[in-house]
This record gives sequence, structure tokens and C-alpha cells, in this order.
Amino acid sequence: MNHFKWKKVENCFGGANVYEYRLAVRIDEALLACFGGLGSLTCHRNFPRPFFQTTLADGTSFKGVINDSVIKVSFPDGDAATSKNSFDNLLAEMLAKHIVTGERE
Repeated sequence: MNHFKWKKVENCFGGANVYEYRLAVRIDEALLACFGGLGSLTCHRNFPRPFFQTTLADGTSFKGVINDSVIKVSFPDGDAATSKNSFDNLLAEMLAKHIVTGERE
């Protein structure tokens, strides 16, 4: 079972590898902790719409609003297809653990 849907985002930067992911759950503190385990996590909780951004070792970065279910993911230009495939697998595994088994990090 897939716990997210994605679509390519059209933007003004030609060739940009930006995708919008709609998750089956809202991003809560437990999911943020999981994201923090993947790479460098920055949270801005004091903003009117608290948001976060995570950057992975391969240059993939994703951001979203805390307590929302949408994230925007930007993949590096070098090998975007491989990075996207790796991110999709990682996200699917993480969400399955978070949703299906009820485990919280």
C-alpha cells in the first residue's frame, strides 16, 4: 500500500526536479523526528505557519508546513531519477512504519 501521491511541479526554473508529495498523514512531531534521522532538519516553529526543511546527504531537500500533509521535494540535477527512486522507497518505508504499525520514533 502506498501512503503518498506525487506530481511534478511546474515552475519557472527549466529542468528543475521539484515534486509535490501528498502524504496520507499530517506531519507531526513523531514524523519530524523520523525526518531528522535522515539528514539535517531545520524547524521554524515560531512562524505563523510553522515549517521545516530537511536536506539529505545526496542533495535531496524537502520542506513543508508542520501539521500539514504536503511536502515539496527538490532532487539534485546530477541523477534526479535515482535520487527520486531512493527517496520514494525511504518515504514509503517510513510512512508504513508510522501509519501501519503505529510505531513512533
